[in-house]
Order: sequence, then structure tokens, then C-alpha cells
Amino acid sequence: MRDGNAAMAMVNVAVRRRMRGFDLDIAFSAGTEMVVLFGPSGAGKSMTLKTIAGIARADAGRIAIGDRVLYDSAADIDVPVRQRSVGYVPQGFALFPHLSVAQNIAFGLNGASADRRRDAVRELVAATGLVGLEERRPRQLSGGQQQRVALARALAAQPAILLLDEPFSALDTALHADLRELISALQAERGIPVLIVTHDLSDAFSLGDRVIVIEAGRVMQQGAREDIFYRPATRRVAELVGTRNILPMAVRGIGDGQVTLDWAGRDIEAGIYPSHDAPPVSVGQAVEASIRPTQIMIRRQGDTYEGRRNVFLATIVREIMGAEVYRLFARIDGSQARDDLEIELPTYTYFRLGLDRFKEIELSIRPEAVHIMHGDRA
Repeated sequence: MRDGNAAMAMVNVAVRRRMRGFDLDIAFSAGTEMVVLFGPSGAGKSMTLKTIAGIARADAGRIAIGDRVLYDSAADIDVPVRQRSVGYVPQGFALFPHLSVAQNIAFGLNGASADRRRDAVRELVAATGLVGLEERRPRQLSGGQQQRVALARALAAQPAILLLDEPFSALDTALHADLRELISALQAERGIPVLIVTHDLSDAFSLGDRVIVIEAGRVMQQGAREDIFYRPATRRVAELVGTRNILPMAVRGIGDGQVTLDWAGRDIEAGIYPSHDAPPVSVGQAVEASIRPTQIMIRRQGDTYEGRRNVFLATIVREIMGAEVYRLFARIDGSQARDDLEIELPTYTYFRLGLDRFKEIELSIRPEAVHIMHGDRA
């Protein structure tokens, strides 16, 4: 494990690189946390990791871990890959096919003593669940086992930062969940920044203490996971993070820490957040509001719950059944739309509420779940 000062180092990245179709222009900071670079394929996420690792050279910018500068175009600094103290696991793992599991893990320890190499391999084999597989070649391993070997090899040299490029893309669901837990445990134990590239929404939500949304080489929004998923800055970010209810509204009133909105002739209240997530608004202004499908509560008509706000009568007009969740499409009473809101809820809740039999419902939305977005990119 690294010393405390190294473990607490901040990572600061600000790089520019010309890409095919767009220019990569990324800037962000990270501490000892799990940071997810999230966005569609081809957004520049993997190239960002490669510039940090030194595998690809930025055209301009600066990369530093704590007070150690890895790249600075203005100062003509470009530390070679092997001297950067960066653990990097690419897509496809890049294991050496002719080396055993133990030899692959030890590869990053060239120059270390035999005892140091043996101890490090033993520790990492145990930490990554590879005991008994030390002498196997990569072709004799499953995809999940190969991923664990690549992860152990990246950690062998005690890097100051760990970079994982789409680490779950080749794994089935069960191995996917196991590896998520392993990465979380290793990050907590070693206390180093971990940057994970993914375009999978569930991975971003499950792993990211901090999420950086990237599209076409630009940071669209960055912040705590809850801010990104529940308070997207713009329509585009909302679309990327799966906030499927994006609704045109108008400001009807402001006061007492909330905004009253006109939603197609209906009043709906939105919470105000004391941060950049709450853009300034004025009475009469047209806005867009986002509501995550999981944040809409359902009750059967006739049930009584006091104190609920933003309550509407509705009918479920369409359903999509998944393995663990139902996606419901509801039309508000009096609406002429095909449907007005998408709602997502666990299967057991669907049946507990009797929604397999009754489609007339009351729904309610907490004001804090109604988020007013900026009009332009953040």
C-alpha cells in the first residue's frame, strides 16, 4: 500500500488533443475516490485515460498527481509511461499469452527483488480471487479471471492512480456484479483514485462517487453521482443519464424555497437547490424540468396518504416488463397526449399495488424530484 501522502494526492487533468471528428478538450480533478467517465461510445473517454497513462500524447495541457507533474506542454514535460506510476487496464486486458498468471502479475515489478515480487504476487492473487490459478495461461482462464489478472498486474507496482477502460464490457451479469464489488473493495483498501470509463448507466451509478459526463470530447457536467443523476444541468445530460421525463413548463410563481410551474395547465411545484443546479428563473419564463422515472410514487385510487404534494390522477396506458422492473407509461386525467410520464418501479411493488389488475392510479412527485434545467450546456 502506498504512503499516506501519495494516497491523498489530487489528480488534475486538463488536456487537449485533436481527434477524428472533434477536438478532445477535457478538464477535471479527482481525489481518492471512484470517478466514472461516462458518455456514449466515441466521446473521447478512452483517449482521456490513454493521455493520463502516457500511451497517447496530448497536443497541449497539463496532467499532475499531487505535486508530481506527468505532462505539461508549456514546460515541455512528458514523463515516460513506465515512470508515471499509473496502473492502466485497457479494453481486452492485454495479457501476455505466453506468461502464466503469476508472471503476468509480476511483469510490472521488473527490477524488484525476487522476495518482493513473490510477496506482491501472493498478496494480489489472494486479493483478486485467483488462488490456485497462478500457473495457468490466459487462454485457460475465463473472461472474468483474465480481467482479475489484468487488475492485479496494474496494482502490482503500487500505482498512484488506477485507470480502467470499460472493465465490464466482456463479462456476463454475475461476473459483472462480482467485479464491481472487487474494484470497490480494492479502492477502499488502497485509497487511490480510480478512473473508470463506461457507457453503462448502471455501472456509472453503482461505482461513481463522482461522475464526469463526456460527449464529443467535452465535459457536459461533473459532480457527485446524485447531482448528475437527479439534477442534470441540461437536457442533453438528462438524456444521457436516462432521465426520460423531460417536460416543457413555465414559471408561475417563486417563493418559500420553491418554484410553482405551469405544466400544460396544471400546477406543479419544484424544489430550489442552492447551487449551480438551480438556474435563476423569473415568472413567465419557459423552462424544461426533468423527473427521473424512479422518483414518481404511485398509489391506487382510494388509498389515503396525507401530506403528499404534486398529486395527479392518471391511467397506465402502456407497460414494458423487465426482469426486475416495470416501465409504466401514464396519461394524466384530462390530457390528450399519448402518455405524459414514464414511471419505473420494482416488480414486487407493481404486484403489491395490484397494477396487474388496476390501471387507474394516483401518482405523486416530491418537489425535490422536479428539477429545472439550464437552457444551454453547462
